[in-house]
Amino acid sequence: MMTKREVMRMAALKQNYEEQLASLPKGTIRKKERNGRIYFYLAYRADGKVVSKYIGNDESGLGDLRERLERRKNIEALLKSINNELRLMSRALEVAR
Repeated sequence: MMTKREVMRMAALKQNYEEQLASLPKGTIRKKERNGRIYFYLAYRADGKVVSKYIGNDESGLGDLRERLERRKNIEALLKSINNELRLMSRALEVAR
């Protein structure tokens, strides 16, 4: 049946995206100014607390990190969509039985 194959394909895609997420940083880049100087931090949640990790004071070096954070955001949106599709497909398979 076509739907079963599609469920298997979507499950494999979901697993692939989840593996990619494991290697990507999470959080957002925050800019703080102290004593007239600008510093950048990566802010994220860990164990229910917000953690700020210092990443430097040179904005030109943040391009790669911004790219990886954006990639994570896109993958999370794709995963949300895949989960919705899988839920709908599993309902369709139950009705078909």
